[in-house]
Amino acid sequence: MKKGGLESEAMRLFNQVKCVSMIALCAIFLFSAIAGSPSAYAEKVSAIQAFIDGKLLETNKPVIVEGRKRYLPMRAALEQMGWKVDWSPDLIRITYETPGDSTTHYLYLEEESEIRFVEHTAYIEMYYLGDLTESELTWNDESFSIHIRTTEQGAKDLEEGSEEDLEETAHQKLSAEERVKANYGKYEASPTLQSLIELYGELEKEGYNADNALGFYPSTDQLGYFNTPLDVIPFGWTGMDGDHYGFLTEFGTVSNLEEAPIVMVSPMSFDQPAFVVANNIREFLRIVMLDSSLLVAEYDNEEQYLEEMAAFEEEYDYEETDAERKNNRMVRESLEAKLHPPAIGDPYTYSKKVRAERAKRIIVPTQDQLGVTNVHPDDAGKKHTSIVLDEYIGRKELESFLSTATYASKLALFRDYHFNLDDFIYREDGIDDMIVNEMKRMALNDELVRMNVNRFSDDEYEEEAEGEAETSVVIWSE
Repeated sequence: MKKGGLESEAMRLFNQVKCVSMIALCAIFLFSAIAGSPSAYAEKVSAIQAFIDGKLLETNKPVIVEGRKRYLPMRAALEQMGWKVDWSPDLIRITYETPGDSTTHYLYLEEESEIRFVEHTAYIEMYYLGDLTESELTWNDESFSIHIRTTEQGAKDLEEGSEEDLEETAHQKLSAEERVKANYGKYEASPTLQSLIELYGELEKEGYNADNALGFYPSTDQLGYFNTPLDVIPFGWTGMDGDHYGFLTEFGTVSNLEEAPIVMVSPMSFDQPAFVVANNIREFLRIVMLDSSLLVAEYDNEEQYLEEMAAFEEEYDYEETDAERKNNRMVRESLEAKLHPPAIGDPYTYSKKVRAERAKRIIVPTQDQLGVTNVHPDDAGKKHTSIVLDEYIGRKELESFLSTATYASKLALFRDYHFNLDDFIYREDGIDDMIVNEMKRMALNDELVRMNVNRFSDDEYEEEAEGEAETSVVIWSE
């Protein structure tokens, strides 16, 4: 908590607290600077019980609830767990001693976001308490209770053989053929992509480099990255920072890959790793024949494009060599003759317009900004809703959402879940299983496979030996 910010912090907490009646809210959340009697809200939340190693927490202070978070009276909980608590105006020091050893944490209050003060009492967020003390904390929705198992008790249980057996996730090596299957799922290969790969090979035999001319190399067996959207099939790689192009299947609803929108995935752009660049692969090829930068940069007209290109060449003192011009011309002429990409009236504003048109079709927004455009017949007349995913989401809240959400709303949840897959460790057990099981129920098996193989492929598929590359991945069990 920052100095001088007590009052504003109090108001923020006040506005977020949930309880049965507004009257109860009016009496709560006075910070340590304001004394007062127990409020109606505190009496209501006292219904939440906390147990430490099976014994009821000994305190007359209630549990405090802020949104999805639950806060325990800090001193009472720590001391019952065997920790010593020392207090000074700006610092809380907690110490746990064992024979021959001790552990101490220094909690500087202005830096602690998970400690609250209510009526002269310090409260600590329950899972943060578990992190500090290396204890196991669980929330029981049925009994409306918090359960704490201390490190000491956990060690006893382990000695007694009561620890649950953990099922190890099976890993296996994928061949190139298996990677293609993981990528494509139910889809047949794109004829245009197959022809393009053949063209690259033909040009290479003649001494030409299509990669340099078009800005990417095509492939069918390279897996995506951890943040490649789960409904994207990668097909082209730029060779820089993992950037790649892919077919956006819209969760398997695109009839064939020739009609799939094309996205560019930039794994290092964590806030928005993927965005649409073309309506389909043939229009995509027409743009890259001119300049692949047109897929990313947004221009208002040809004049602006030419001005910026001229400024770039001047700044970096760049000019194509005769050999580069010959190579690029031969590649483009060969691509034109073999594939005949469609003409595009204004290539300079093309991708900008494509993104704007997709934005209009989004019916449920998502955190990665790709959104959901799927119109499902079962959603007719229903209102789409969203649920905010964070590490504190509870099973009951998620179950309630899944029981009423539209098809499109669930797809948005799945996209957000995948977007945060490597960042969130859900505090309540079972959240991952609930989402994955719902995806299975909706027959999103291809998406589940891609989501899992991509998590483990970032670096390993690039380590190709003389034979087939091998990638350590998790195959989702049906």
